[in-house]
Amino acid sequence: MPSTKLKTKFNTAATLYEDTRPGYPAELIRDVIDLSGLEDNNRILEIGCGTGKATLSFAERGYELVCLDIGANLIAVARKKLEGFPNISFVEQAFEEWESDEEFDLVISATAFHWVDPKVMYLKASEVLKSNGFLAVFSNQHVRKDEGFFAESQSLYDKYYFPLTVDRPPTHTTDFPGVRAFQDPIKRVYPWAQTYSSEQYIKLLSTYSDHIALPDENRNLLFEGITNLIETKYNGQITKHYEAILDLRGTK
Repeated sequence: MPSTKLKTKFNTAATLYEDTRPGYPAELIRDVIDLSGLEDNNRILEIGCGTGKATLSFAERGYELVCLDIGANLIAVARKKLEGFPNISFVEQAFEEWESDEEFDLVISATAFHWVDPKVMYLKASEVLKSNGFLAVFSNQHVRKDEGFFAESQSLYDKYYFPLTVDRPPTHTTDFPGVRAFQDPIKRVYPWAQTYSSEQYIKLLSTYSDHIALPDENRNLLFEGITNLIETKYNGQITKHYEAILDLRGTK
C-alpha cells in the first residue's frame, strides 16, 4: 500500500488518536521557542496538525498558528480542543497543495513531516518562511525495541503482520530539493517512557496507520496475541521507552 493511502488512515481513528497518542516533552517545546528566537507576535505554520498534540503547547503561549491537515475528523477534534484559542485557524489541505502569500516566522511539523512529498517538503518550507525563520521537525521514536515484551512480541508480528509497501523517505537529509536553503540543523534528543496496560497499548496500536490497514482478521489475531502476552507474562502492563527527537533548521 503506498504511503499516500496509509497517511489517510489516521483520520479513521481521530478520537482514539487524541486519547492515546502521546504529546511532546515540555523541554522540547521550550527549546523550539528559545532556539528559534520566537517572539510574542510571531506566526507559526503547522504541517500535519492532527488532533493538535503539539498545537496546544504553542497556542497556550499566545502564538498565532495556521494548522494544515488532510483529515477532516482530525481537524474536528483539534478544533474542539482548541476552540478557546482565537489565535488558531485550521485548513483541511495537504501542505503540497496549500497555496498562500503569507509568510511565517516558524514552521513546525510533529510526527508528520515524513508524509510530505520529498520533492516539496524543504523547498516549500523555505518559501513560506521569513528571512531568519526556522523549521522545527520533531517526533517520538520508539527505542529499546529488542528488549523484553517488544522482542518477545515479534513472533506475533512474524505470524500476523505483513509489512505494507510504504514509500516514506528519511525525514532528514542533505539531498532533498530546498534543503540547502537551511543552515545545518540543531539536533536534540529527549528520552522519556510511558507505561501502558494491555488495553491502553492495544488502543495505541489502533492509531498506527499500518496496523489500521491490516486485514481485520490479522489485526484481531495480532491484538489478541499481544493482549494475552502482556496479561500472562508482564503482569498486565508494559513500559515503552521513547526518544523525542528535534531537528531545528534556520534559513540562510
